[in-house]
Amino acid sequence: MNKKLKLFLPMPDGSGNREIEHNGSVVIVGANGSGKSRLGAWIEKNPPEGVIVHRVSAQRALDLPEFAIVKSLEQSANDLLWGNEDPRFANIQHKWGHRWGNRPETHMQNDYGKVLSTLFARNADRDRRHTAETREKQQYVPVPDGPIEKLVDLWSEILPHRALKLEDGKVSVRHVALGQEYHGKEMSDGERVALYLMGQCLCAPPDSILIIDEPEIHLHSSIMQSLWNKLEEAQPDCLFVYITHDLNFASTRISTTSIWIREFDGGNRWSWEVVPEIDEFPESLLLELLGNRRTIVFVEGEKGGKDHSIYQSIYRNHHVVPRNGCQKVIESSRALRLNAAFHHINVFGLIDRDYRTDDEIKGLAESGVHCINVAEIENILLSEEILRLVAKNQLIDPDDVVKRATEMAKKLLENDVMRQVSQRTYRIVEDKLRQINTKIEGLDAIKKSIADSVASINVDVIFEENLVLYTNLVANGNLNEILKYYNNKGLVSSISSIFELGKNGYEKLVLRMLNSDEREDVLAGMKQYVPQI
Repeated sequence: MNKKLKLFLPMPDGSGNREIEHNGSVVIVGANGSGKSRLGAWIEKNPPEGVIVHRVSAQRALDLPEFAIVKSLEQSANDLLWGNEDPRFANIQHKWGHRWGNRPETHMQNDYGKVLSTLFARNADRDRRHTAETREKQQYVPVPDGPIEKLVDLWSEILPHRALKLEDGKVSVRHVALGQEYHGKEMSDGERVALYLMGQCLCAPPDSILIIDEPEIHLHSSIMQSLWNKLEEAQPDCLFVYITHDLNFASTRISTTSIWIREFDGGNRWSWEVVPEIDEFPESLLLELLGNRRTIVFVEGEKGGKDHSIYQSIYRNHHVVPRNGCQKVIESSRALRLNAAFHHINVFGLIDRDYRTDDEIKGLAESGVHCINVAEIENILLSEEILRLVAKNQLIDPDDVVKRATEMAKKLLENDVMRQVSQRTYRIVEDKLRQINTKIEGLDAIKKSIADSVASINVDVIFEENLVLYTNLVANGNLNEILKYYNNKGLVSSISSIFELGKNGYEKLVLRMLNSDEREDVLAGMKQYVPQI
């Protein structure tokens, strides 16, 4: 990858230009309307001294000609790069009017024929030079690969089910399995755009900046990453600059510099920032977060799952991001908060209470990670407030429902006390062991630190306190107190049997109520058990 080519972007405050550090490729990402294409045009219009910038527009026609027009290499290259065959107009001053029709951001490029003409002209120039060298030396000289050979080889790696041939100014394709050959005009949109992009990149001059606007258009995800990896390898002296709103594509660029375009003022100023490298995040997620203007709440669970639905309903003005387990939530929240200098967003984490102690919960809150006030998110569906709303919806006596649910929860907990006590004891001991001073050095010092920490943990006392807690809940606890400390994934299905709604019927009913006229009442009941963010 070329590290020598310089790339500049205009400073957001209009104070000048800033050089962007890179390892050979840059991805510019932003939402539709954020001025990405206009920024690409700015880069093309303000190239580093002595560097050619070749921009491939997102507005591109994919009509293949029957035959490529035979031209000299100078004519074809000038026409492709500058929009005019005449070398007098092969410069940036005339490029805007000739190549872009004075509409550099929106002009439809209809240059497929120019790409093909340049490919054939380059191969013809290679053949001419090879013939001259062979005659001069009067002996066989190996033939170097031209852009057409490179393109065909690349095609066979990316699309092995179709054999590509470029001969006598014509493009043809053969179906490998069926043996049928047809003109390139009959290729699919994906195949035509792949050929077009390969040709554009392989025709770019050495040591040039290649700007590809919307490189993912019409390309299947299965070939997109491999195609651009191979093209970057084929043009190692070029700087690839991709412009896209597709975060999945952006995340496929390895060791790239990512630029997030936040806003465009409609004139000549862009608000942008370099996406930092944060180990805990896939780049696609990081780009999504940086492009978001709302407070971010990391939660447990998966996207589209029950947890996500509940939290998104409660925090409807925030951006709720599922991160699977609680440890990922904690790591994600801490990582973004530690890198607050790189972004503009507020970040919080939200996790189940599980068997955590008040001290542990307080410590997590100091780093922006909060615990809900029930053992696990499913328990929020069984709170007395929600049960009464569901009972009313089902025309059942709310008092009777709460009474039966409380009795059922106590009965289940009574048979499960020893497991709950043991798990909570393990949890407390584990938390205390994590507090060992890991900065101590030397074998003896480490042994003493561990021994002192273990000696300070009175397992008997911890176990007895937990036994008292759960025994009291069974004897005297109300339903909401039990839900705060009782971890049991089967609790919802057991208690929901009161309503005779079938498997998962109760959960689905509550979630439906979140989209009904009873939404605000349900949310009010749930919000009592989650923190205000």
